[in-house]
Amino acid sequence: MDFKTGLLLCALFVGCFALPKPEEDLSKYFDPRDTRIVGGSEAAEGSHPHMVALHKGLLVSSFFCGGSVVGRRSILTAAHCIDVGSFLPGTLLPSLRATVGTNRWHIGGQTYRLSHFITHPEYDFLHIRNDIGLLITDTNIQFSDRVKPVPLSFEFIPGGEKARLGGWGRIVVGGPIPPTLLELDTTIVVDGDTCVQLAAEAVPNFPDFSFPDVEPEIHICALNSVGHGSCNGDSGSALVRVETGEQIGIVSWGFPCATGDPDVFVRVSAYQDFLSANLV
Repeated sequence: MDFKTGLLLCALFVGCFALPKPEEDLSKYFDPRDTRIVGGSEAAEGSHPHMVALHKGLLVSSFFCGGSVVGRRSILTAAHCIDVGSFLPGTLLPSLRATVGTNRWHIGGQTYRLSHFITHPEYDFLHIRNDIGLLITDTNIQFSDRVKPVPLSFEFIPGGEKARLGGWGRIVVGGPIPPTLLELDTTIVVDGDTCVQLAAEAVPNFPDFSFPDVEPEIHICALNSVGHGSCNGDSGSALVRVETGEQIGIVSWGFPCATGDPDVFVRVSAYQDFLSANLV
C-alpha cells in the first residue's frame, strides 16, 4: 500500500488519525465495529439542525464524513472528506449526496446533490494542513426546525471552553443498523501551547503513525477523558461552542480513538477570508 493510498483510507475511516507510515497495514487500526463518537450519547431529534451526512454509492450508499450547513447552498467540511468524495481532481463522485434534517442519515430528512466544491487554496493533502472546504448543493437547502445553518465564530478561542460534537455511527457486528446521531458534551477546548505539549507527549505512544504538527494559529484542540472523543467516521463534523452555539472547529485529525490525547480540529476563525469569499 503506498503512502497516498494509506492517507486516503485514513480520511475515509477516521477523523483523521494522522498519517499511517508507508507500507503500513491499516486493518489493525480501523475496526468498523467502532466507527462512532466514543463515549457519546444518542442525540435528541432536532438537537443538531446543522448536521450533514455525506454519503456515496450507486447501489448501496455508505456514510463517510460529516459536515455542517453554513449557508443556503454551502456545506462546511474537512478538505480530506472532499478528497474521499472525488474520483478525479476537481470532480465529485456522481453518487455523492448530502443528507440533512434527520438523526438517521439514510432515513428521512432531505437529500441534496452537490454541484461543485471549493477547498482552501493552500490545502496540504500529505500533512493535513488547511484541511477545510465547502461543498455546494445544486439547489437551495430548505430550512426548517430540523435544518438550520450554524453560525460561524471568527473569534480566536484561546482555551477553557466547553464544546459539543455530533457524529454518526456506521456498521456493527452482524450487519448494518440504522445509524443514529451521537453527541459528546464533555469536550473541553485547550489552549494552543498545552495542546502542542500534550501532542508531543503522546506521539511516542504510537510508533506506527507519523503525526502532523499542531499549529495553534490554524488548529483548535479538544481534550476528553479516556474513553471519550471523536473517532472513525467523525471527520468533517462541527465542533460547537456550548455557550454561544457557534461552530469553532471542524474534525480533522487526532490520535487513535479516545485515548485521552487531544483531538485536533480546523480552527474556523483562521479561515474567515476564505469562508467570506466563498459562502453561498
